[in-house]
Amino acid sequence: MGVLKFLVWTACAVGLGVFLARGNVDGRSPLEHIERTWKRTVNPSSMDKVKDGLEDALDDARKVVSQKSANPAQPRERITAEDRAAINDIIAKKK
Repeated sequence: MGVLKFLVWTACAVGLGVFLARGNVDGRSPLEHIERTWKRTVNPSSMDKVKDGLEDALDDARKVVSQKSANPAQPRERITAEDRAAINDIIAKKK
């Protein structure tokens, strides 16, 4: 039953996509109507501002990542001198 339901929904989605691309409403396809409406209602300058802001943020992020990879930080030493001496003693006893 699940496969049949999947096939029906897939066929409906494909049919809707074909209608949006090729259907004819007032001499234009529904997709063309949507595009015209989008271009009239959305302020292109605000969209360009958002796009430019994202590109600037991406460039800044790339700069930061390239700086960190060029100068990798040395790992911090977490072993104390006493711990190191104890480990050296254990290694010496095994030999």
